[in-house]
Amino acid sequence: MKRIAMMRFFITTVISLGFAVMGKAQEVATSVAEVTQAADPVRPMYERFGMTSTHLFILMVSVSILLVAILFGLASNAKHVMYFSAKSLKDKGAKILILGMLFSGSISTFAGEPYEQIKMEIPFPDSSFWALLVFDILLVILIVYFSGIINGFLYQFVAKRKSRFWKGIQNKLVDLPTPEQEVSLVMDHEYDGIRELDNNLPPWWKYGFYVTIVWAIVYFSYYTIFGGPSQHEEFTTSVIEGERELAEYKASHPELITSETVSIMTDEGTLSKGRTIFKDKCVTCHMDGGAGGAGPNLTDDYWIYGRSIERVFTIISEGADNGMKSWKNELNGIEIQAVASYLLQLPEILPPNGQEPKGEYYPPKE
Repeated sequence: MKRIAMMRFFITTVISLGFAVMGKAQEVATSVAEVTQAADPVRPMYERFGMTSTHLFILMVSVSILLVAILFGLASNAKHVMYFSAKSLKDKGAKILILGMLFSGSISTFAGEPYEQIKMEIPFPDSSFWALLVFDILLVILIVYFSGIINGFLYQFVAKRKSRFWKGIQNKLVDLPTPEQEVSLVMDHEYDGIRELDNNLPPWWKYGFYVTIVWAIVYFSYYTIFGGPSQHEEFTTSVIEGERELAEYKASHPELITSETVSIMTDEGTLSKGRTIFKDKCVTCHMDGGAGGAGPNLTDDYWIYGRSIERVFTIISEGADNGMKSWKNELNGIEIQAVASYLLQLPEILPPNGQEPKGEYYPPKE
């Protein structure tokens, strides 16, 4: 009773203060705006927001209408919830609290006046903006507070309802007999004062067992009678699909190709890409066709750092001490792989058309 009385007092106080604030907000905001403009004229509020006065007016009024609608819905729900609570608890104080909640619906009467005034005051002065903002803040406070009160009343009923719901589910799953039914289920078997009951199998176990039987029949029929794929066929299909997905992933993530994962490419598309990159990036040092200039001859069987696709990829990517720059910041993995593959299939150009051999001898792979 004390708690209800305190809530009733607090609600009445909040509503009273709210009406007082809404009644004075327009006057205070008007006075402040007049003093500010007299001292130092400033831009209107709608210009600060980068909007027209009509747009700001529509926005503010729409928010206010939405908040009032929420408050109306809250009051309507509170009416039924608290009436049910008062009827169940036989508490007259709760019924009085219902009247307090319904009384909040009269805010719409007070809200109608500011709306009408604002409609007549376009282009939306700052005084109306601040008054409507104070009104909206008050509505939000009332909505939050009343929601908390309603949740408090609902909690005890919702908890009981959930308890009954889960208890009903549990009873259906385990099929426990009532104390009255246990009398007819007692068996003659007894040990150490403990009597055995002839209970039914739990429904969850029984129906689960039926499902496994049905599943076994379907599984057997699919793989044995209707020619479903064998485990070996499924594994082979999975490997092929995995390789395809891996290739697609590498293609969309060229940075993942490294000297450990690079492979020599022989398709015309890749070699054409490598040829284009070589002419754009490498001809300056290695000359046309890779015959060698400032850089070594790339067409003979002598290589300074090795002839494998892995070594060529690494030198292009990381550079070398002999003046070869690193290209990893300008070319991605796929592009470096294309250039390396292109270099390893260049036709041989020997002196005097090509540079003298440098490095160690690496015979071409058969």
